[in-house]
Amino acid sequence: MLVRTLASLIVLFFLSSTAVGTDYVGSNNNAGYFSQPGDKVAPKKDVFIAFEDSKKETEQATPVYSPAVESLEPRGSNVEAKSGATMLGSIALPTAEGKLDYFAAYDKGFGIFPYDKKKNPFELKINGWIQFRHHAFAREVDSWTDNAGITRPVKNRNAFDIERARLSFKGTALDPRLTYFYQLDGDTDGRHAVDFFDYWWAWKVSDRFRLQFGKRKVSASRQWLLGARRTRFIDRPMSNDFFRPDRTIGIWGQGKTGENGHYELMLGNGYRTSNLPNRFTDDKLTVAMTQYFDPFGDFGGQLVDFDYNCDPLVRFGHSFVYSPITSDALGSPLAETDFIRMTDGTRLGEVGALSPGVTVSGVDVFFYGVDLAAKWRGWSFDSEVFFRWLENFETDGAVPVDSLMQRGFYVEGGKFIIPQKLDVNFRYSEVAGLLGDRTEYAAGFNWYPMENNYKLKWSFDVTVLDGSPLNNASSDILVGDDGTLFRTQIQAEF
Repeated sequence: MLVRTLASLIVLFFLSSTAVGTDYVGSNNNAGYFSQPGDKVAPKKDVFIAFEDSKKETEQATPVYSPAVESLEPRGSNVEAKSGATMLGSIALPTAEGKLDYFAAYDKGFGIFPYDKKKNPFELKINGWIQFRHHAFAREVDSWTDNAGITRPVKNRNAFDIERARLSFKGTALDPRLTYFYQLDGDTDGRHAVDFFDYWWAWKVSDRFRLQFGKRKVSASRQWLLGARRTRFIDRPMSNDFFRPDRTIGIWGQGKTGENGHYELMLGNGYRTSNLPNRFTDDKLTVAMTQYFDPFGDFGGQLVDFDYNCDPLVRFGHSFVYSPITSDALGSPLAETDFIRMTDGTRLGEVGALSPGVTVSGVDVFFYGVDLAAKWRGWSFDSEVFFRWLENFETDGAVPVDSLMQRGFYVEGGKFIIPQKLDVNFRYSEVAGLLGDRTEYAAGFNWYPMENNYKLKWSFDVTVLDGSPLNNASSDILVGDDGTLFRTQIQAEF
C-alpha cells in the first residue's frame, strides 16, 4: 500500500509539474520548520489541470491548456462536461465543471497544496536525502583497557555503508495553525532497519510562539540541533557527539527573541531515551533549553559560507539540560544510563567503572554549552564549549568520588577556494576529565558539482584520533579508536 501511494504521488508530481510548466527549486527547510509555498507555485484556480491524457481527452474537441502559458499547444480536446472524474491511484480527478481544490508542485520539496488555505487547511510536503559513505580506519593499537579493567580489541575497518537514508513528511492539517512532521530513517551500520526518528505536532499560538508535542531532539548543543546534512565535515565533531543529548518524547515551546533571536524550552522523558520503551526508563523528567542570537541578520542553516556573504554574519548562543536518572534497585542501572561514559570511554553504569565491584545505577546529569559561529566572504568558523557535571551517584557500594566534571570543546574553520564549488576545512576537538584527555584532528573538503546548488555534495576527510571516548557508528568513530579514519561520502537531497 505504501509503495502504491508513493508511486501515485510521484506520478502526480511529474505530470502536474509538466502541466504547470515550471520547476521551483529551493533549499530544504530545517527539519520540522514548514514554510508555506509561494504564490507563484499555485496554478490559476480557473484552469483544469490534466494529470494524464485520458481517452476522453483525446477523443473530444474542447482543449485543455497548461496553466503556465496560455499559448501552449493543448494537451487534449473536448472534455465532456458531464463526464465523471478520472481516477489516478486513489485520487479522484475533477470534472470539467468542477475545480481542483489542491495542486501538486515542487517548492523546496514535492508537495500537495490547497488553493484556499482557510477553506482546505491540509498541506503535505515530502523531502528526502541520503548519505552513501565509505570509511576506513587504520589502527595504531591492538586493544584498549577501560577503567573497570576490561580489555577490548581495536580493529581495522574498511566498508561501504548507507549512513542516513531519510524521508520526511510535513505540512498542516485541520487548521492552518496546526503543523506536523514525520521523519523516517534507514541505515546499514545498525540493524538495516527503518526507524521513526521524529514525529510531532505543533500549534502556532502566535507569530512569535508555538508548542510542539511528540518525539524530536532534546534542545541542546547547536551543531546537534543543526542537523547532519549541514555539518562542515562528513559528520559532527567527536566532542559534540560525546556530550550532546539525543531524542526524547515530550513537550517543546519555541519562540522568537527580538528580530533574529530564537529560544526553545523542553520537558521530556530523558537525556537520551530515543527508541527506549518506558519500562527501560525511570520516572524522572528532563528539562532543557537553548537560545541563540543573530546580531547582524539571519545566519541561515549552513555553517559554511556557501552563499559567499558580503556582510559578516554571526550567531552565538547557549544550551542547558538537567536530567536526573535513577533506578528501582541499586546495582541495576536502566538502559537510560548507557550513554554516559567516562573520558576514557568506560560506561558509567558498568560494574567497576568507579570502584572495583561497584555499580552506578543512578546519577543527576547537568549539561551546559556555549556556541559561536561566523561567516563572511567564503570564510567560516564555528566552535562550542561543553561542560557536564555528574552528581548524586546512586551506587551499591563505596566510590572514591561524589561527583565528576567533564569538559570539552571543538573549533572548526574553512574557506571556499572556488565559490559555491569547493571548500576546505579544518577541525580540532577535545574531551577532558578525571580519566584523561582525548583529542581529534581533522581536515577535509567538499565539492558541489551542480551550479549554485548545495543539494548534491561529494566530501572527503581525514581524522586522527587519540583513544576515542565516544562510541558512535553514525560518525564511524568507535570507543577506543586510536589511529586514522578516512571517510568519503556522496550526499544528495530533495
